[in-house]
Amino acid sequence: MNSNARLSDLSSLVRSLKSPVTTIAQNAESFIAGDAEGTASAWSVSDGAPLWSINLEPSVSSIVFADEIVAIAHGASITAVNSNDGMLIWTIPVEGACDFVVFDGQSLWVTSSVYEIEIEDYVACRIMRIEPRCGVVEQSISLTSKVWTLDAFGQGCILGLGRPQPGIFTIQTGKDDLHHLEGSPRAPISRSSKSGDNRISFTTSDFHAIQIDQTGKIIDTVKDVFLAGFTHDGRWVTYNQNGGTGNTEPLAKDLNGIPQHLTSTDEMTLLAMKKPGFFGMISIGKIRMNWTHTNEITIVHSHLDRTVLGCSNGEILLLETNVLKRRITKQEFSDDDDSLIRARLRMLRFGDKSKILEEK
Repeated sequence: MNSNARLSDLSSLVRSLKSPVTTIAQNAESFIAGDAEGTASAWSVSDGAPLWSINLEPSVSSIVFADEIVAIAHGASITAVNSNDGMLIWTIPVEGACDFVVFDGQSLWVTSSVYEIEIEDYVACRIMRIEPRCGVVEQSISLTSKVWTLDAFGQGCILGLGRPQPGIFTIQTGKDDLHHLEGSPRAPISRSSKSGDNRISFTTSDFHAIQIDQTGKIIDTVKDVFLAGFTHDGRWVTYNQNGGTGNTEPLAKDLNGIPQHLTSTDEMTLLAMKKPGFFGMISIGKIRMNWTHTNEITIVHSHLDRTVLGCSNGEILLLETNVLKRRITKQEFSDDDDSLIRARLRMLRFGDKSKILEEK
């Protein structure tokens, strides 16, 4: 078996938007990607067919499925559309930029912030709780710091804040006060990720990582961490800026670069690196496959048995566990650059003839 493959050769689907992909969301039937120019487009997982597309300038920052609607954070608004056809349901303006949106099973939690150029900092930061079907704002809480990470947490949410009030905080439905997570550092939070059993990993701006369980209890902390996340077998993995691991056996020993993204399904883990090129590793059980790509991976998102990746050139790649199992056990991958031919074959297979005409 060839130890390296092009990421596009491993993908079940390749689709594209006009500008860098900024966010991805998935449910059982479809996946949605948003880009830096405000386009949000949805495709069917089963056959790759386009479902709908909507333009919500100036840029899409976050998307989440909330039962039968899709909530999209973009520019200075949060907008809800029908998940089946993309028809507009409601739009709520926010002050400044709408940064994140998550769904806790009952309510949407939406954050916003205003960047003040003169002081070069964020002001007028806020979080709102919104009833998803009618777009009714049920809570609106002023924050002293910008929210850099937002995750659903029980009937409420958990926030990673920056300065001047940094740290990890929780908010419960119906209560307007923030609770600092006991024992967590008072340091700006830069990243978060969630495991399949709802553990959450946080990384701080001073390169510490914290792992908490479903109740908010701290399980572990590690120093000198640039990227942290969870593998498909439930391990919490941390990487330093050079790609070395600090708390577990590395997923791959021959990937030297800056770690950028780590994501996993129930059976598959994907690690994306940066510099000197764009490359990474896929792990399924004991099978390992290194991959390369022509563009930077900007966002990753896993759901059920699949992972969707967005790229700086607007490309979106869908990886499915069962398809990957077949492809990475082949004897070898072609060294010839047949990416254009493969892309056109995918489009023909899924009936997207308009894209073929655009490429000619």
